[in-house]
Amino acid sequence: MGQRSDTLLRADDGATIDWGAMLGTGLSDVPPHYVSVYRECSLDELVRIVREGLSVPPAETRHPDMRAEMELLDRYRPQRVIDRGVSRLGAVYAVPTPETPKFPFRKERYVLEIKVAPDEAFVGDMDFITCLIPFIGANQTGLDRYRGAFKKYWESVVSLKEFMAHYRKVETADGDHWMAKVKAPKKLPKTFFAPEIMIMTPIISPRHVRVVRREILQDDGREYEYPVEPGMTWEDER
Repeated sequence: MGQRSDTLLRADDGATIDWGAMLGTGLSDVPPHYVSVYRECSLDELVRIVREGLSVPPAETRHPDMRAEMELLDRYRPQRVIDRGVSRLGAVYAVPTPETPKFPFRKERYVLEIKVAPDEAFVGDMDFITCLIPFIGANQTGLDRYRGAFKKYWESVVSLKEFMAHYRKVETADGDHWMAKVKAPKKLPKTFFAPEIMIMTPIISPRHVRVVRREILQDDGREYEYPVEPGMTWEDER
């Protein structure tokens, strides 16, 4: 189902890009306080990262429903959050482990490790959004009744630096949760059910990004995983 190949990406425009020579080349010399976060991407996005770095997509390119959700929550940010430059619409999203959320429409995905400055990223609980947004609807009616919930979401957002220092992952029957450590400051939330990292760095260099896994959903419904070793990629046989 797979074979060892070179490190070349063949883009839709016909260009050939040696991602092995460009991605992750600066991982060994990142500042010591940088931490690893993870996100998945498509082949097209991977090509853009190699060429331009990882950056926030223009608002007009986001799915309309997703953009509406981001803009809605941004309107309820407290001033302290605005002052720190945190915005859902202006963020690159990631999670704290390589087990990234899967998009059901994506048959081929690349899981990336990204090195970021923990004081330039923030963590919110995606479980809040997953539970609340469907009740609002696409027309965003009845917002006043949710005003308190929106504010509560922003009140629970912490810096990635705080999250890494004061939370630990706990396996439960309902999935992995992140619990505050015993000595964590009392002001911090007790639990994150689905931590979602908002990276506010405008552009992340491709030198600080590497592919750790490639997954392909075959026509028979089976998912094949291809670990990516330094200096090579995997190409499925067509």
